[in-house]
Amino acid sequence: MTVAKQYLDILKEREPQLWREPLENSSLTEQDLADIEAGLGYALPAPYRDFLQSCKIPGDLIVLVSFCGDSFACSWPKTYSREYSGYVDRPDQDIGPTVEFEWHMIQGNTGAEFLKTLKREQAAREECPCFLEAGFIRLGEVYGYWTYLDLVSGGIVTIHEEGVYDMMIVGGVTWNSREEVRRYMESNELYICNNFYDFLRFVCTGDYLDEDEARFPTKEELEAEYFA
Repeated sequence: MTVAKQYLDILKEREPQLWREPLENSSLTEQDLADIEAGLGYALPAPYRDFLQSCKIPGDLIVLVSFCGDSFACSWPKTYSREYSGYVDRPDQDIGPTVEFEWHMIQGNTGAEFLKTLKREQAAREECPCFLEAGFIRLGEVYGYWTYLDLVSGGIVTIHEEGVYDMMIVGGVTWNSREEVRRYMESNELYICNNFYDFLRFVCTGDYLDEDEARFPTKEELEAEYFA
């Protein structure tokens, strides 16, 4: 069993309501992945290849994720409560918020189908930078932050929807320049996960992610921080 499949099985056990039927094996072959890479002009990071070939990707999912750290997560005033099935005020002493992550899945039974769907859904428009052309595949959104897989570094990067416009208005980035978009995204230290396996752990297990250090603190570290 692959690492990606193991994480998806954890999610299915943790959130059985997300999909009722067992996951089917992926139909994507090595040739399909080669076709995707040729169409994108970028190699697919190994963990993402594993994910695409692990099973047929279900539809878009809303999953609960947990953050800690001193950057954007610490400023979020609400946390998701399973008891109340909605957001409540965070308590004064709180490790970090739990929030809904809108996990976007790219559909396609062949490399050509996958590529067509991806390009259609992530087409660069005049009001939106050319993230895909710059090597960033959109994975979803959390609390207004767009989340992308960086095909060059393999890491996971976020940018707030308002920051997208700041990129062009304040940063002076040309919306259709892949070089300028990539340079901006790389230089602003927006990476929250080191690779796609870390992303799967983040969205599938509920483990706290320290978004400042792009790592998962141990239980002992979390308890020390909470009771400090």
